[in-house]
Amino acid sequence: MDIKKGENMFFVGEDELNPEAKIVFTADEDQDYVIQETQVNDELGGQGVGTDLVETMAEFARQEDKRIVPQCPFARDVMEKDDSMKQLIK
Repeated sequence: MDIKKGENMFFVGEDELNPEAKIVFTADEDQDYVIQETQVNDELGGQGVGTDLVETMAEFARQEDKRIVPQCPFARDVMEKDDSMKQLIK
């Protein structure tokens, strides 16, 4: 699975404007990341793509020395179940 970085998102697919899957984020007042949504098209459902996107976002935050506010319920659930990602939750 090739996950690419776009403008305030990571995505799967050829085009960031029409992704097959995506995780969208912004920055808060402390410049930490806020995950707004995670979306996976039906044809990729059940393959762990959403979890892969959350893991990619977590790794990106680690590299940037940032924390994450997971407003997206799916992202929050994935992060809370993984001890290394749970530590990134702001």
